[in-house]
Amino acid sequence: MILSRWTRYGLRAVALVYLTILLIIPVGLIFWRALEPGLGQFWEWITTPAAIAALQLSLLIVVIVVPLNVVFGVLTALALARGRFRGKGIMQAVVDLPFAVSPVVAGVALIALWGSHGWFGGIESLGFKVIFGVPGMVLATIFVTLPFVVREVEPVLHEIGTEQEEAAATLGANAWQIFWRITLPAIRWGLTYGIVLTVARALGEYGAVTMVSSNMPGVSQTLTLLVHSRYTDDHNEYGAYAAATLLMLVAISVLAVMTVIERRSRGQVDDAAALTPLSARPDSAPEGPDHARADQEK
Repeated sequence: MILSRWTRYGLRAVALVYLTILLIIPVGLIFWRALEPGLGQFWEWITTPAAIAALQLSLLIVVIVVPLNVVFGVLTALALARGRFRGKGIMQAVVDLPFAVSPVVAGVALIALWGSHGWFGGIESLGFKVIFGVPGMVLATIFVTLPFVVREVEPVLHEIGTEQEEAAATLGANAWQIFWRITLPAIRWGLTYGIVLTVARALGEYGAVTMVSSNMPGVSQTLTLLVHSRYTDDHNEYGAYAAATLLMLVAISVLAVMTVIERRSRGQVDDAAALTPLSARPDSAPEGPDHARADQEK
């Protein structure tokens, strides 16, 4: 469908207004309110022991959750894209379950499983506390971030097909070599986007985490819980804005790092393609009489 120039301008204007109202203005307002008392006061609020401990705990959860989601997310995507088995549709629905279930419900389910009176509550008698501790917060975050890697990688696996993998297997490559040299480079962009979404959701998760956390400063309080605690319990509005700004700065920094890595990886791929001889490229055909005749006709 070909759109006129004014139609394109109108669509861009609508999109810009929509993003401005729902995204740019609220985020800008948080920055403004956080910095309104001055940079010195802002720095004091984000460097309190509670804020530093909350930042460290949030980053710790991300460091634990992201590798687990990458490993099991890629394995699950491979099983769904390459496997044929009974119950595949049920498995697809289970992967999408965190999108449909409220995070609060997920937290309640974890309490029913790992609480002192839950199915696995006996583990607390061994001195390993899950609920109202860091392990429970990690489990809650894994639950809400589970689909992102799977849903970003699986469509890429369907798109690339199995021809190159089958060819590598025919040439004698084992399963690990096929995955490392063929499958992983093909899914790297989808995996990158899945990691970015996982990090963003892990940093900003509140509903499930608040159900399984004791919300004690310096012990089990993440940045999102710190924002809520300052705003509702301490009535420290500017302190809450400062903590929210710190949370946004961390998320933006992670996104910027992932963007730089992506651009450098694409640059390396482009450089490798440029250095590849033309005769070695798959889309180049050997020169023959037809090519010579075409050159003479030109």
